[in-house]
Amino acid sequence: MSFDQVFEAVLAWIGRIVAVGGSSAAIAYGLFCWFGKGWLQQQFKKQLERLKHDQQKEIEQLRHQINSLFSRVSKIHEKEFEVLPRAWGLLHEAHGAVFRVISALKEYPDFARMSEGQFEAFVSSCRLEEFQKGELRTTNNRLQYYQNWIFWIELNDAKTAQVALNNYLAVNSIFMTDELRQQFKAINQSLQGVLIDEEVARRPGASQTPSNKAAMEKVSDLFAKIETAVQKRLRYEEA
Repeated sequence: MSFDQVFEAVLAWIGRIVAVGGSSAAIAYGLFCWFGKGWLQQQFKKQLERLKHDQQKEIEQLRHQINSLFSRVSKIHEKEFEVLPRAWGLLHEAHGAVFRVISALKEYPDFARMSEGQFEAFVSSCRLEEFQKGELRTTNNRLQYYQNWIFWIELNDAKTAQVALNNYLAVNSIFMTDELRQQFKAINQSLQGVLIDEEVARRPGASQTPSNKAAMEKVSDLFAKIETAVQKRLRYEEA
């Protein structure tokens, strides 16, 4: 109801009093018409200002809540955009290291065709320990000796890469979507399983070499799905 509507209602009420009360009431009515309108206007203005103040206060509180929520969401997304590329990089390293361990298409040095100078140059720069280099120089089957020890070196590389991935996911997978978190968890466990099988098979007394073909096919499938999911999450197509 506007001020004029309120004032008209008050006047109508006083008018009814005048009709009953005679001249004294008429005088009171005249004084009210003179002074009352200004008083009512002042009261109405105060109420209006109080209402505006309360509304502005509510708007400011709502704006603060929205800004706080937006800030929190932005920080979460910023952390996610930091975590995903790092997790993908660690996964790429672990996947490559595991693949090198089990690959049937490895290339090894052809010691039979090397001159003594070439052999010494290779031995000096290879990754074997010094005592292993000495044994490699004196063994009758250099290729078999080298293959055996380089396997353990590459296995250790793969285990280190897989543990680095596992530790990073343990701390940071909370910043991933549930879909990505489950995919990273699954491929991490698969990589770990492949390495355990390979290590057990190379221990003394092992009966057979494991076939990790099916496991690596699963890993490759998960790897491709994660790559697509990470690109989608980071809005790769919009970059």
